[in-house]
Amino acid sequence: MQYKTIKNEITVKQTIKKSTFIGTAAPVENVEEAKAFIAKVKGKYKDANHNAFAYKVDIKKEEFISSDDGEPLKTAGMPIHNAIRSAEITNVAIVVTRYFGGIKLGIRGLIQAYGETARYAIEQAEITIKTVRKKVCLELPYNEIQLVLHFIEKFKGIVLKRDFKESVTITVEIDEDLLEEFSQSILSRSSLIKIKEI
Repeated sequence: MQYKTIKNEITVKQTIKKSTFIGTAAPVENVEEAKAFIAKVKGKYKDANHNAFAYKVDIKKEEFISSDDGEPLKTAGMPIHNAIRSAEITNVAIVVTRYFGGIKLGIRGLIQAYGETARYAIEQAEITIKTVRKKVCLELPYNEIQLVLHFIEKFKGIVLKRDFKESVTITVEIDEDLLEEFSQSILSRSSLIKIKEI
């Protein structure tokens, strides 16, 4: 399973009617990483008037959270959320920081400013395609190493760890969509190999 996200953390800045808007976006793997990133940005811009945010994590459940951080309801977090959704990216968090410049923007102006800043951050970020992978542990006798390595290579697995003791233990990451086929390909050729998901 593949999904689109941004490759690295990025910060953009723009001035709209004397208010400064700073968009900070980062790739995140889960809710905890998203919350930690948001806390970091809020700490960096703690003197700002507002630090509105939205994040989307979990490819299957698509958990979306947003906050207006004191701006009128749905004028800040929701436009950031909509920018993420329209870009069709996931596992991303965006904080839009506002330093008030003395001119009120109104409801429509706030929605546009927060949405534009979030879109600008996404546009400036490098988009990457990632694969959802599962970790599996294979336990096998020494004489089955070549068979297992063949299928790891065939299914574009990533070997994370190898232990050579009485038997061989190999920890590998495999594309989630290919895991069942990978396991069946090995198990159909040898009953001596044990595979378990970590």
